[in-house]
Amino acid sequence: MNFRALLLAVVAAASLGGLTQASEEAEPPTAEVFHGERLFLETRFAQRFYDFVSRGGGINESLDKGDPKLEKTYRFFGLPPYQIPFAPGPFEGSSYNCRTCHLVDEHVGQKELGMRAYNDFASRSPLPERDDGQSVSVRNSPVLVGSLSPRDPFLLHLDGEFASTRELVIATLTGRNLGWLPDESALAARHACEIIREDDGTGELAGEFSGLAYSEVFSGVSASGEALPEEHRIATERRINVSESSCDEILVGIADLIGHYLDDLKFSAEADILSPYDLFLSINGLPARPDEDESDEDYSDRLLARIDSLDESGELRFVERNPATEDGGFRFHDQPYRFGEIELQGLRIFFNREPAPGRGAGNCGSCHAAPHFTDFGFHNIGVTQVEYEAIHGQGSFWKLLIPAVGPRNEQADVYLPATATHPDRRGMFRRLASESDPMATDLGAWNIFLNEDYPNAQEPLHRSFCQNGTGCKTADQALGRSVAAFKTPTLRDLGHSAPYMHNGQISDLHASVAFYIAASASSRNGTIRNADPELRKVEITPNDIQPLVSFLISLYEDYE
Repeated sequence: MNFRALLLAVVAAASLGGLTQASEEAEPPTAEVFHGERLFLETRFAQRFYDFVSRGGGINESLDKGDPKLEKTYRFFGLPPYQIPFAPGPFEGSSYNCRTCHLVDEHVGQKELGMRAYNDFASRSPLPERDDGQSVSVRNSPVLVGSLSPRDPFLLHLDGEFASTRELVIATLTGRNLGWLPDESALAARHACEIIREDDGTGELAGEFSGLAYSEVFSGVSASGEALPEEHRIATERRINVSESSCDEILVGIADLIGHYLDDLKFSAEADILSPYDLFLSINGLPARPDEDESDEDYSDRLLARIDSLDESGELRFVERNPATEDGGFRFHDQPYRFGEIELQGLRIFFNREPAPGRGAGNCGSCHAAPHFTDFGFHNIGVTQVEYEAIHGQGSFWKLLIPAVGPRNEQADVYLPATATHPDRRGMFRRLASESDPMATDLGAWNIFLNEDYPNAQEPLHRSFCQNGTGCKTADQALGRSVAAFKTPTLRDLGHSAPYMHNGQISDLHASVAFYIAASASSRNGTIRNADPELRKVEITPNDIQPLVSFLISLYEDYE
């Protein structure tokens, strides 16, 4: 049975799971976090607002007509998911901003939508319409909570495009998600700087953030020459005079404040809101994180051994209710708040590497080790191949001509993605799979690795693919390992981040676990091209689906 057929057979046998939500008060933010959130919500950086200004609109005026794509919030449905305009959009009447694709509580009052973990409800995020034919993003919107957790190597985005938060933010402000085409990045930068320099603090968004002009925010001094209140005054080393600073300096200033805001978005491993799993660790006196110089994988092994020891001695305590709520449940999730026998069974399957009688070996911890439940590494589990072969037929992905380094560079305009340096590149392997174009697919990190347009990502990507005990002998071998590889997502609070996988093609947890049954079998059969070696070690059965799903639900939390 081929990979896709096996997947559909297993999914058909699995009951479908549901959606969910989260919340809790935090300490007052620092000035950097406070102003970073405002910049994250700023809609005037978008190309549509630039067009409004070009037609005579004022920097501090409201947009005359909002982006049509923002009139509705798009939601996924079905398996695999499709998406439709579902509910009035929270940014209707405006242009795009960072929050457009990274929602939080904008729809918390709607049961069908609810809370998000800084991602949207679409399989692929809608984009502002331009004349390049792109209507949605290539990838599913990634969760931002916990995305800046320290690790080495440090890379951001599903394909490892960015080696720093600063790079990511500047590229976003000047990129396609805000409506800018690749050859407009310099124009986008100048426009962003103009917004910062000419803002007068009178807009609605400014009013929600103390009514300060951006010139005051960045200087730390009010228009009257007085120092801003401490809670609104950023650190001295981050202050700039926007009227005298270069545009590059202003962009760095914007990116650094947004970076502080993003760094403040953390799951319960670093905050006060505990998932059932984290509460289970706490009441049993189990370590919540690795010791110094202990790897996440070794910590996960030690944690499992400690849990087994407590269970054998009869001392293990379970979680039956949420101590933070009156009714003992989640604030925003429909699922029960608990960590009991079935969740423990799922935990053991999740971390187990060797199958045993009556218990599968999920080998999940090899890529999703605690406490972050991601290794932040890059792996190919066959998702791109499933999508491609659903359109072009069984075995078609194996027949796809994927060039080696030399031929790829010789035809870079065909294969590699467009950048500000090379805006005319077609990026055939960073596109949606299409019935009309058998070359179009998404090869993930392959588009970035050994690509000179992304110099800062090369060393960390090389370590990811070639220095984990399996060195690369040639550049072609190194590039080959990156085919269809994507960064591992966190498994925390999955109830707020469906649909799943880099292309949003799996809509619930039961189907996600079922996917691994099919993918691991296909990997052992050698039918997944460039399959991650850890995938073949996954040995679970349909009987393991519900325990694993219950364990994953125990990682939900009331994030807000």
